[in-house]
Amino acid sequence: MATHDDLFPYTFRDSPIGMVVMDHSGRYLEVNEAFARILGRSADELANRHFAEYTHPDDLPRDVELMNRLAVGEVPFYQVHKRLLDRDGDTIWVRVTVSDVVTLDNSVHHYVAQVEDITEIRRARDLLERRTLYDPLTGLANRTLLMERLDRALDSHEPRLATVACIFLDVDHFKVVNDSLGHDAGDTMLVEIARRIEGAVRSADTVARLGGDEFVVIVEDVMGVGAAKSVLHGIAAAVNQPFHVESHELEPSVSGGLAMAAPGLSAESLVRNADMAMCAAKQNGRACVEVFDESMRQSALTKLSIESELRSAIRDGELVVHYQPVVDLETHETVAFEALVRWQHPVRGLLLPDEFIPISEDANLVVPLGSVVLHEACEFLAARPHFTGRVFVNVSTRQIGTADLAQVVRSALETSGASPHQLGLEITESGMLLATASARADLKALTDLGVDLILDDFGTGYSALSSVLQNPVAGLKLAREFTLRLGDRGTGDRISTAMAALTRSLSMYGVIEGIETEAQFAIARRHGWQLAQGFLFGHAVAATDISLGLPVTPTPLLSEDATDVVVDSTGPVPRWLEQTARR
Repeated sequence: MATHDDLFPYTFRDSPIGMVVMDHSGRYLEVNEAFARILGRSADELANRHFAEYTHPDDLPRDVELMNRLAVGEVPFYQVHKRLLDRDGDTIWVRVTVSDVVTLDNSVHHYVAQVEDITEIRRARDLLERRTLYDPLTGLANRTLLMERLDRALDSHEPRLATVACIFLDVDHFKVVNDSLGHDAGDTMLVEIARRIEGAVRSADTVARLGGDEFVVIVEDVMGVGAAKSVLHGIAAAVNQPFHVESHELEPSVSGGLAMAAPGLSAESLVRNADMAMCAAKQNGRACVEVFDESMRQSALTKLSIESELRSAIRDGELVVHYQPVVDLETHETVAFEALVRWQHPVRGLLLPDEFIPISEDANLVVPLGSVVLHEACEFLAARPHFTGRVFVNVSTRQIGTADLAQVVRSALETSGASPHQLGLEITESGMLLATASARADLKALTDLGVDLILDDFGTGYSALSSVLQNPVAGLKLAREFTLRLGDRGTGDRISTAMAALTRSLSMYGVIEGIETEAQFAIARRHGWQLAQGFLFGHAVAATDISLGLPVTPTPLLSEDATDVVVDSTGPVPRWLEQTARR
């Protein structure tokens, strides 16, 4: 019967696992074919070679230490994951188990190593780790890895001159790129911005993408706020360089927030502080940077409180609608109203839209809020059957398409009994231009109902006149910014005259907003505007304070020197204005 000693040579030779016998110095005495295949060499080629020749340099010191411990009897064997180098210099990951084998008379020590190729296992693990810790689009660290590194940086940070800074970046107007050029173009832009941010910081700094268009940079060993701001400005300058996507030249910019580490401040709190500073930069006009201070935290808490109260206000009926007149410049009569929402706060009194509409947008409350205004406006019309004019209601782009605005309007009209032909919806020109397929279907459904669509704040976006022509638009409102320039005998007057002529040539009705003085009234009338709105004709008031049938304001005193620009204001007039004029 064969002994164990007789079987070992066959086991060694035929084993599917690599096996090696080494002398005490680490020189190969024997190798089997399985091990030779791992290295992409022949067994004869490996004979009498030292293991160090095929070991990755970074793993060699550890291997030598473990072999020394094995030699002196500190451990009976050891097992490690290590890297070998094949014939082409490529890395092979292996699991190695090394034992000390002694002859019966203790005269000779040999090392026997079993070597398993685990390269595919490591690759799978590394891929899983990469998916877990890195952003798949940009290759940057994700939030999990960011927080791990930031925790480690804060833990190792000692009170000294150098400190840790957190920079929070948000790409300005990224949604416009996504909506207009498509998500592929948006992804290309994000990858390019990620590359630029990495190029603007040190290799030791961590750059992460949190998702969407938000990036975070952790800067360690920075010498105070001034140095950290220099890094932030350098990043912003690197990002703000033009590049081309699908034949379009883009010039991206970022809004940045900076927060500095402080004793006892957690990683989560530091990132949150930088985020609040970034939000402040956004509110200050974008493409700028802000440094966190405690007032921002209080502002965020106030915003959160208002958001919670606003939810209750919508539910409890604290929102009220006021109506500002729109006047026919020829007859001085009220021919329409703009419905403007107010919040009758139980403690703070009557709040204007600027104090809560932006919060409603951020908190996704604009859809239920808009529904309240639409229903109130329709009730206003139904309660005044002798009023043949319009009520204009502002709608957010978030109400169009996915929120099924047409169904909300249909419900408000059916509930109140108001005529759809008396309802106009004001939509910003950017919202009209960037409408998705579902949004365009929603807009068509609204016009099929007989509801007018009006371009609001025209001239403040970036659309061409084609945006007016490619959508079912019944009217437009010239932005207040242009009203302020009336009488400048230059660009302001030329734009006003051109836009008034445009509305008439397209049989649309045009409203010039922000008329506050008699001089502005006179100029607007001479430029050919049909309708006007502004404090000169009345502020927005509650429905109970409105009496119809009388001119809203006395005839303005027209001065001969109000303007040199005079146009022929004749032209086609929308049917509903003709009907209103014959009341």
